[in-house]
Amino acid sequence: MKTANLVLVLALVVPACAPAHDAKDAGLRFMMLMKDASGGPALDAPSGFHETGTVTRDGDTRTYETWGDFHALRTVSIMTRADGLSMTNGFDGTQAWQVGPDGTVQTDTSPETLAAARLGAYLTVGGYYWPERFPATFEYDGRKVADGLAYDVVTVTPDGAGPFDIWLDPDNHRLQRLTAMDGDQPFEGVVNTYDVVGGVSFAAGTTQTIGGQTMDHKVTLYEFTDVPAEKFAPPPG
Repeated sequence: MKTANLVLVLALVVPACAPAHDAKDAGLRFMMLMKDASGGPALDAPSGFHETGTVTRDGDTRTYETWGDFHALRTVSIMTRADGLSMTNGFDGTQAWQVGPDGTVQTDTSPETLAAARLGAYLTVGGYYWPERFPATFEYDGRKVADGLAYDVVTVTPDGAGPFDIWLDPDNHRLQRLTAMDGDQPFEGVVNTYDVVGGVSFAAGTTQTIGGQTMDHKVTLYEFTDVPAEKFAPPPG
């Protein structure tokens, strides 16, 4: 498998003027390389995950708990402040929903909100590892430089959602940066550390910047588990 991937690397030099279908073929091949570098077949076994961690911005640290479904675009996440108040955001595949600190439940099925929810769920579950489960287009954008380092960049556009760019380490093909638009604000995520669970490597520490505001994201627990469908449904209003 790895020998074959080395051959692929040699074949993936796509000139800037290459036909679109060549760039798309190369983009999909880079996704195969990234999946192999992140665990390969080990990624195909779990059905879902549970994660806890912290998010720190301007000295304010909050805890979070997230569940995701690897076979459907379904996620739910609870963010808790230091004073104990929490906000829950979920997507069950058909509607986005939120539970505020006062317990009020809101749902939203507007096209704009659903597109954003699909993109968020796709990123949360790592939908790019399974193009057969989560249809998307992948287009290789060439080798680019950020902060003095070179990356192979692939633009990913999931069905029904907006695009984002994956920046891969050209040596080990692991995801190192991710850029997108969060509404009208630019978003950038940079992976600082990786950890391994069940043969799968995941980003355990990232720095995320949205519209000029920077957050440090640290994972304290990551585990594979079956998550029941009702976990992703909004509670009764």
